[in-house]
Amino acid sequence: MYVNLVSAIQPYICIMSKFATLLSSALVIAVLIISGCDRNIEIYDLVVTEVNEVGELRKTTAKLEIKGMMCEVGCVAKVKKELLEQKGVSNVTVNFDSDREIDYATIEYDPNIETVESLASIVTQIADGKLYGVTSALVTNYAPSTSN
Repeated sequence: MYVNLVSAIQPYICIMSKFATLLSSALVIAVLIISGCDRNIEIYDLVVTEVNEVGELRKTTAKLEIKGMMCEVGCVAKVKKELLEQKGVSNVTVNFDSDREIDYATIEYDPNIETVESLASIVTQIADGKLYGVTSALVTNYAPSTSN
C-alpha cells in the first residue's frame, strides 16, 4: 500500500519540484534586472583639456574619464563597441579596474568628423543615460616636429 501511495504522488512531486526551480530562476533573473541596470548616474559638466604633443604621425586622441563601469566584460565591451561604431573613430582602448571609481577610454579619432563632446555623449547615452557618466576628457593632438 505504501508503494502504491508513493507511485501515485510521485508525478505531483516531480511537477512541484520543476515549478519551484522555475520560480526560483525567475526570481533571480528579476532581481538581477532590477538591481543591475536601473541606476541614474549623476550628470557631469564635461571638462575638456587639450594639449599638443610631438609624435611620428598626425593623430588626435581623447582620454575620457568614465564613472559607473561595473564589469570588465559587459561594460568594457559595450563602451568600446558603441565608440567604434562612430564614423570618425579608428581605435578604442578601455582601461578598467574594478577597484577604481573612474575608468578610462582612450579613443583615436578624426576631429574633422567627431568632437570630444560627441564621443562623451555616445558613452553617456548608453542605456538611456542610466549607466555611465563622463567627467572629463584629455584631448591630445599629435604632430611631427616642424624643426629639422
